[in-house]
Amino acid sequence: MKNSFQLPLFLITPLYFLGLLFIAYILPREAFFYNLMAFSLCFVLYLALYQKVKLNQLSLKYGLVISIFARLLLLFAIPSLSDDFYRYFFDGHLILKGINPYAYLPEELVKDQILEGSYLYDLFKGMNSPEYYSVYPPLHQLFFALTALSGERLLGNLLILRTIIIAFDLLNIFLVYQLLKMWSMPGHRVILYTLNPLVILELTGNLHFEGMVLTGLLAVLYFFEKQRLRMASAAWAWALGIKLTPLMLGPLIWRKAGQSKFSLAFLIWSALFIALVLGLLLIDKSYLNFWQSIRLYSISFEFNASIYYLIRYISAFFMDYNPIVYVGPFLTALTFVLVLVLSFFIHLKNGKELALGMLWVYLVYFLFQTVVHPWYLIPAFGLSVLTGNRVFLVWTGLVFLSYSAYLEGGVDENSLLLLLQYGLLFGSVFLELKKLRNPGLI
Repeated sequence: MKNSFQLPLFLITPLYFLGLLFIAYILPREAFFYNLMAFSLCFVLYLALYQKVKLNQLSLKYGLVISIFARLLLLFAIPSLSDDFYRYFFDGHLILKGINPYAYLPEELVKDQILEGSYLYDLFKGMNSPEYYSVYPPLHQLFFALTALSGERLLGNLLILRTIIIAFDLLNIFLVYQLLKMWSMPGHRVILYTLNPLVILELTGNLHFEGMVLTGLLAVLYFFEKQRLRMASAAWAWALGIKLTPLMLGPLIWRKAGQSKFSLAFLIWSALFIALVLGLLLIDKSYLNFWQSIRLYSISFEFNASIYYLIRYISAFFMDYNPIVYVGPFLTALTFVLVLVLSFFIHLKNGKELALGMLWVYLVYFLFQTVVHPWYLIPAFGLSVLTGNRVFLVWTGLVFLSYSAYLEGGVDENSLLLLLQYGLLFGSVFLELKKLRNPGLI
């Protein structure tokens, strides 16, 4: 690795861009080994660029320019590693037609021949779960509808949504840098986020919304530092409105707010903002179908899991069927208990400790989940840049191994690669826990 850091800049930057371009524009998802080689190259060069900025061999400004240009390079790419965007656009165009995306299954609309021969029908054919009601919260749907305003053209929809996602990612970069300055940490650490190839590929490339979740969580930390609790509560509600998982950070955030005389006001404002962002689910009792899809997701899908796969493997000696129907809800309940306990033992003397606490909560959550897609890690990784904890940095370099499941065109996970990913991950967790013993977070 040391030798790679000595590569001249005129080689590092073009090779980094070339790796991203190959993954985004040329290689199909099934070409796993070529994708892995391209991603590994990008990740090594990303660390090389970070090292050059850290050692003042490259200016921070130049590193940021490279990161922005890398995102713009992917502007016209059709996502190759994920097909979630078909559902995004499908829901958005339903809304413009006055159809509640929570009220109908896509396959029901097709069976009724409402969509036959239309752009919506083309989107339906690319969808990965047409037999499920939309599982995306109302704030998601708002952006889907904004995207659909560009008309019934795939490239037009892609450009609008990608521009929005890039804008929020630039806001993330700004917030990370501001928080690093507030906490007297080196500003060059922002490069760890902004040039990470997983962040660029999964947000800008594959159009996932975890970057917007991170925006909300970073804003929570920022507004706590500014003693603006109303804005902090709105930021948390925003993150929760994009994806429900930040709800698990509630105990930590409430404890932090409780250190202020405005803690009651924070709770009231949080409740109001959360009601605002989720209130649309009350229309036509949309929450019933929304919850049904979430519940089915938790007992039906499994991908890139760790502890759950271990339990499934052991249970195979006693059962002749997949126990996910029972194990999924059990792990969810166990995660809730563990997160609650952890949240009340983490030190919260300052904002940095709150960020670190969020990080450990996310880690516990992911280790007990039945599904861990690569883009799920991005909010936690963004927070980790502010803490010095390297667990999620390591994981962003390893999680791409999960794409081996698509090697044959279906979904067939490689046990050896899972062992490699989680073996190295647990090794990094062990090292971080050793660091915490003196003085210790918990």
